[in-house]
Amino acid sequence: MSNYYFQVLGIIDKLNEWNEQLNGFAQEHLDSVWVGAAAIGIIMVIVVWGINTLNK
Repeated sequence: MSNYYFQVLGIIDKLNEWNEQLNGFAQEHLDSVWVGAAAIGIIMVIVVWGINTLNK
């Protein structure tokens, strides 16, 4: 049981590290309105594609 505890702590530490890296990247690169609009457009294209694929 205690072995799983240390594995979970390792996973949580890795996720926190990735979160800090993503926050740093977003803070540097995603302050533009155009980047946000492009991200929403990409998400919408993926959603429409997924709905069309699942409705076949």
